[in-house]
Amino acid sequence: MAPTYVSASIMAKEGCEASLERELLKVVPLVRGEEGCLRYDLHRSEYGAAFLFYEIWESPAHLAAHAKAPHMDAMREATADLVAGPAEVNVWESLDVAG
Repeated sequence: MAPTYVSASIMAKEGCEASLERELLKVVPLVRGEEGCLRYDLHRSEYGAAFLFYEIWESPAHLAAHAKAPHMDAMREATADLVAGPAEVNVWESLDVAG
């Protein structure tokens, strides 16, 4: 089965950038320890209010299990008042130019 690629963009409320960053960073080592996690990186935009998770999972089933992990529920609860709206999550399919 081909890996599953994910990008998740999160926008901080004005004045909440540092607090949101702290909360998002807490989950990174926990997710990296999940079964099927091949990559889980957090990025911050140059202007500081936008954050991006770049993820690679062994399979869609691993990604589905990740979404239900208790630490993800805790992160969503801890960041609810820090974000400007829902995360924009996209699942990507790899395209091979070699055919």
